[in-house]
Amino acid sequence: MKRLLFFIGLTFISMKVFAQQADTKTDTSFTLSYISIGLGSNMWTMQPMFRVKGSQFIYTSEDAWQFKDSEKPKADTLLIGNFRTSSIDSILNIATGIRGDSVYKLNAGVMSGGIVNLCFSTNRRKLSFELHNSNDTTAKKIVDILNGYIPDKYRKLWISDIKPEIIKIK
Repeated sequence: MKRLLFFIGLTFISMKVFAQQADTKTDTSFTLSYISIGLGSNMWTMQPMFRVKGSQFIYTSEDAWQFKDSEKPKADTLLIGNFRTSSIDSILNIATGIRGDSVYKLNAGVMSGGIVNLCFSTNRRKLSFELHNSNDTTAKKIVDILNGYIPDKYRKLWISDIKPEIIKIK
């Protein structure tokens, strides 16, 4: 009887582990994009862009400003490589503390600088950050992971270190 209970318990445990592994393997839909857009004196300048699809990443330098009738400058591809599953897991783990699917922060006191749009999605979660000359600690942690893929000879991705102003209405 003890052997039967042991066998049944072992079977349930192995089924649970198998289900967790299968769940991880089926979530291959990970996409991420980091796009920076220059404002003020940074307008029309090439900015770093980092995109992930599945287990591949591409790091480029692009001009995000484009109008219909103008010709957009060609993007410079700087790096292409493999994006580790452990990095995906870390990003998903970092984002667990955020409820909802978007974070928007604005610092209206700065007219130059830039906008950072950072978003990722999986089969189970979508989250986007839009930061206008503002910072966010969770977005910064994600950008730190992405910067680990960029050698020092290239421009690193950035999140503003300016804290949003609190505007008091009298």
